[in-house]
Amino acid sequence: MFKRLFENFVLKATDWWFRVKSPERLLINTGFGVIVAIFAGTPLVAVVLRMAFGAVPPEYQSFMRTVDAIQYWILAICTLAIVVGIGVAIKRFFRDAERESQQRVLVVEGRGLRDDDGSPLVDAISGEVPGQRIPIFLDLRRKTDGEPVEPERALDEIAATHRSLLQYKQVHSRRDLLTVYGGLTSVPYTFLTGVLFDDEGSIRTYDWDRVQEVWRPLDGPDDQLAFDVDGLDTARKQKEVVLALGFSYPIVNADLATTFSHSVVRLTLQGMSSDAHWSEQKQRRLAQEFLEVVKKLSEQGIQRIHLVFAAPNSVVFNFGRRYDKRNLPEIVVYQYKKGASPAYPWGVLMPVSGVTRPSVIYSRA
Repeated sequence: MFKRLFENFVLKATDWWFRVKSPERLLINTGFGVIVAIFAGTPLVAVVLRMAFGAVPPEYQSFMRTVDAIQYWILAICTLAIVVGIGVAIKRFFRDAERESQQRVLVVEGRGLRDDDGSPLVDAISGEVPGQRIPIFLDLRRKTDGEPVEPERALDEIAATHRSLLQYKQVHSRRDLLTVYGGLTSVPYTFLTGVLFDDEGSIRTYDWDRVQEVWRPLDGPDDQLAFDVDGLDTARKQKEVVLALGFSYPIVNADLATTFSHSVVRLTLQGMSSDAHWSEQKQRRLAQEFLEVVKKLSEQGIQRIHLVFAAPNSVVFNFGRRYDKRNLPEIVVYQYKKGASPAYPWGVLMPVSGVTRPSVIYSRA
């Protein structure tokens, strides 16, 4: 335990010295700087002057005598500044350590699309998120063969995970809790998780980088690309509509035709890519664009939206979190099965717009 505390101290001290601007750092740097300047710099300047001009100018000799007269006062004041700075820094370190010991990080990891467990999210954030990490696994695979569980059972698992999160929040202060989410689960399950987690305060989202095979935070820049919207006019005077949202892959008309007979409204991301989602700011902006389109559909009288969504996990989760559960239409989010007929065999009716419990809706061939 002492070794871990010492290593943590060294890590924090190094990070603080090179990155953090604080009063104690100013005191220490100033104290050391003045001592070096007076006791090493002053004689060095005299040597340079003697080498350059053959003698030290009288004015500088007078200055050196003045420094000699008060050097012990300078040393005492600078030493006091250094000691005070070190004391404040140590106090800050132990205060931060105490805060970290109280901090609880609820790490929710959804599993459902990978056969192996891979690298756990809780390990990936160990050096990035301070506090006691509590893993909460949302495993939507059958234990026997690793295949996805039945949709109805998956809804129960998601609800149970949400209850676990609520239980932690009931026994701990929200100030001491942080939720981290990352997952690889089917689109309907991910959207539902986002809808349920909507009211659970600040959530830090991670996503799985399939190229590097690591968990990554959403810390990239916003490239300002937006959605192209098409088909809003065709949805007028209808009660139901298909909303095809292509973020990472295009939504194919032929696949939609195997499942739906409603009008189609399309949201297609400019510069569509499966690697264009690593900006939290971009996801928030695009989620707002998505909500604005849904609001327009609601104003046109749409009562139910059939959402077909091709996007990375973090995008689906955050869009689910942003969906207004009270003022927007009912929404069913569908699972895609390539080559099947129907191509969207089932979806999850979300607990929004007066729907109290999520349920599975199966498509007819």
